Amino acid sequence: MARNTILVVGNTTTPVDLEDLTAFAFDVADRLGLPARVAVGMAYDVTDYEGVVLCDTWLDSVPSAVLGVEAGEADMFSIGTQELYGFEPVKTCAHCLEDDDEAAPVYVGGMWAAPVCPSCVATAAGVALHGLSAVAA
Repeated sequence: MARNTILVVGNTTTPVDLEDLTAFAFDVADRLGLPARVAVGMAYDVTDYEGVVLCDTWLDSVPSAVLGVEAGEADMFSIGTQELYGFEPVKTCAHCLEDDDEAAPVYVGGMWAAPVCPSCVATAAGVALHGLSAVAA
């Protein structure tokens, strides 16, 4: 289960489309303050996620249409690009909970983590270098 994670749906037909959607997922994590996973294909249970954010329109691809309908039927949090950009970027570190204008999502494990401040990123990198697993936001 991917609770506390937002599923980002959109066109992933080509490598460029996937790259664009992954970049959009950064904005999702940055503005909603939650991890964001890009949906590639339709093999997702949208109810396992906090919500769905659609890049562009539900009609851009078959997976977008299918996952969008599923989110609507489940009466989940579901917004599009325009609504997403109505939110201000989160400036609180998801790890230490300190306000930091430089807090930003970090790409970890194939998804964007919630915004983390540079100090926590540096600390996590240092811990990882010493053979210990770092706590990701």
